[in-house]
Amino acid sequence: MQTEPKRNLMNKLSKALVLTSLMTCLSTSVLAGPNTVDLDALVAPASTNSFAPAAGISVEQATTIARRHTRGRVLSTTPKRMANGMAYKVRMLVDGERVVTLLVGPKGRVRK
Repeated sequence: MQTEPKRNLMNKLSKALVLTSLMTCLSTSVLAGPNTVDLDALVAPASTNSFAPAAGISVEQATTIARRHTRGRVLSTTPKRMANGMAYKVRMLVDGERVVTLLVGPKGRVRK
C-alpha cells in the first residue's frame, strides 16, 4: 500500500506529465500551421513510381519456375531489380534437407 506522501507525489507527477503532453501537442500544431506540407510534391511521377510493375516476370511465375526446376518447396522469395527487368532470388528446400538458392531472371531463366 502506498503512503500518503508517495500518493501525492504520484498525483503531481501524473498531472505534470499530462500538462506537458498537452502543451507539446498544442505548440506543435501552432508551429506547424495549416497546409505546410505540399502533398503533390511527395508523390513521385508515374514513370518513377516504385510500385509500378517492372518489366519481367511476376513473383508467382518465378516461384512456379523454381518449383519445376528443383521439385522443392519455396522457403522465400526476394525481388531483385536488374537492367532488363525484375528478377527473383528464390530459396528452395530440396529433398526435405538441402536449401538451394536460385536466381530466376526477368525472362524466366534459372541460375544457381
